[in-house]
Amino acid sequence: MNAQLFAQIANAVQSSSVHGWLVIDRDYKIVFVNDAFCRLWHIDRENLLDKSLLDIFYNGNKKDKNDSYHGPLIETIDTGREFPLMEACLSNHYDNSYIWYLASTFLLREPETEPRYAVGVYVPIDKFKMIEARLDGINISIIKAFCKAIGIRDTYTKQHSEHVAALMVELAEFMEMPREGVTIAYLAGIVHDVGKLGVPERILNKPGLLNDNEYESIKRHAITGADILADINGFDTIASIVRHHHERFDGRGYPVGLAGDAIPIYSRMLAVCDAYDAMTTARCYREPYPVRQALDEIQRCSGTQFDPEISEAFIRFMEQSRIKTDLQDLAT
Repeated sequence: MNAQLFAQIANAVQSSSVHGWLVIDRDYKIVFVNDAFCRLWHIDRENLLDKSLLDIFYNGNKKDKNDSYHGPLIETIDTGREFPLMEACLSNHYDNSYIWYLASTFLLREPETEPRYAVGVYVPIDKFKMIEARLDGINISIIKAFCKAIGIRDTYTKQHSEHVAALMVELAEFMEMPREGVTIAYLAGIVHDVGKLGVPERILNKPGLLNDNEYESIKRHAITGADILADINGFDTIASIVRHHHERFDGRGYPVGLAGDAIPIYSRMLAVCDAYDAMTTARCYREPYPVRQALDEIQRCSGTQFDPEISEAFIRFMEQSRIKTDLQDLAT
């Protein structure tokens, strides 16, 4: 990169040092990165400079342009399209983390030459706070109170609900649901186990497998949760989703035995996200499933326990975004 171009970047970065800045050339090689970007993605500068952006963030593969996880910076250098402001998600294969951010990209031009560099400016955002900002203040306070109450009784259930909410949001966006749909997905995920407030603590925290009577008590949490949520103004839809999130696609679930499309779509999404997080979380009576094993199990149960289209979407989004661990960092 010549001195004139470097000076342009340095001056811009100096005036906006709290934002992450990244510059790539036409071969996707990273030629400039500032400290804020390194802090944002927890990567040392030496692991970025002169490395391929594809290798760092996309495992060496340039994704399809319609992929919602495709980096806007790559599209800018490929097509010349600049993004004044967009919301996106990026995965980091160094630590399997991922982050939501606002991105702005533009081409760096030299007089009388084709643009040879693309610049990306990144600002991290808290996706959950953005979603909560769309909700009625009283209702979100009620939800947080429920989550706190669950956490006091059972730390696992609270963390599980946060993880499932994170997965629900990502799955809804991957399925290109509208903003309202993403909000519904978040709410359904965060409160889907609120009915466990009605389960005796000795059963909820039992260090081992449940007997038949205890399992029947646990199964009632779907109805209990729906009844609780139905009393909140405007939560009828969420209550219905929670009531049916343990239905099975083949009609052998509970509490009603709905099948196929008769099950609310968000309940079908919840069934997959709920099962995935349960499988990949360590419990006192078993080790967590590896990610690949959990995804294989979802595939195996596709069409019986799970909606096959949603199963396929979930597996594709997990494989493409490489979200594997540490959802807790995202959900808190």
